[in-house]
Amino acid sequence: MAVKRDNDTNKWYYYGSYRVGNETKQYKKRGFDRKQDAIKAEVLFKESLKNPGSKMTMNEMIDIYMEFSEKRIKESTYKNHIVMFKVWRNALGDKLLQKITTKDIQDVLEELLSKNKFSSVHQYYLRIQAVMNYANKHQYITDNPCSRVDLKKNPNLHKEEMMYWTEEQFNKFINNVDSTIFHLLFTNQFYMGTRIGEALALQWKDLDFENNTITINKTWNDKIKKCTTPKTQNSYRQISMPQFLADEYKSLKSRLDVPEDSFIYGIDVPFSRAKVTNQLQNSVNSLNKRLKDGEKLPMLRMHDLRHSSASFMINNMVTKGKVNFSAYDIAKRLGDELDTVLRIYAHWFPQADKDIVNFMDKNKNTWM
Repeated sequence: MAVKRDNDTNKWYYYGSYRVGNETKQYKKRGFDRKQDAIKAEVLFKESLKNPGSKMTMNEMIDIYMEFSEKRIKESTYKNHIVMFKVWRNALGDKLLQKITTKDIQDVLEELLSKNKFSSVHQYYLRIQAVMNYANKHQYITDNPCSRVDLKKNPNLHKEEMMYWTEEQFNKFINNVDSTIFHLLFTNQFYMGTRIGEALALQWKDLDFENNTITINKTWNDKIKKCTTPKTQNSYRQISMPQFLADEYKSLKSRLDVPEDSFIYGIDVPFSRAKVTNQLQNSVNSLNKRLKDGEKLPMLRMHDLRHSSASFMINNMVTKGKVNFSAYDIAKRLGDELDTVLRIYAHWFPQADKDIVNFMDKNKNTWM
């Protein structure tokens, strides 16, 4: 404990140091009129060090965590976390951190589950769990209430089927898309399987017509209006184009006089996701008006074209007993981990598996 008079201001201040784990931190506070006021303030400060979270609210803890995480995550992710934490601030923001119980957390999650998909609610849970883990690690709380939260899917909820088009359905669709640029974009999505942000971030310099490849090294973020790093490390990739797609890109490029660093889908600034989605839906609706019942195409989201691409590849892994490519090859093309592809598209692999069994039967019959 140490207090001194500041000769310049004639005020008293206290100062010293304390340890947090293996780290030594300094402290100082100025501006006290009397020596005993400085002494009393330092005593209270040291008491607060023994229980740093005693007067801290959830809002203050989220602020501390967000300051910590800002330099450690992508800007787009950080902005998304701000939106998600708004739910927790509204529900528990003014409550003392050490008074928050498992039931408090559970109640908020149950309310969210009544209005949102489980996958979305799980993300809200992960965010508050990260805050409480941080608070526990830095001794703001001695017990993490999130550790006893029971977050489970409702077993009575029917799992939504993954939407996709077959190549036949896609051909029916794409042959009725009149816009040159959107014809190219939708074709790219079906045959290349890129994420829409990766496609919108494409610049002409990312295309190699000599080797018919596209380099994926960035993604366009609509919220912050700029390119950011791809979703994962595996998302950095160079993938080959079929010749018909390369020819379509070349045809468009030959009609443009733009620099190599201009965006393919928008020139100076890429199209918004809303614009792309509207174009897709309008094109489907226009086509379906001319089709008979039973021939109409299901409405897809842009991301479903990526699912369609995965389905198309999986169902052509093996044809007539010949292995064309592997699940690993598909994962590399999509920019995903192999286990991610196997988990998401597990229900499609049995279809490709039938050809493998047919090959086994045929092969065995040749020497029996």
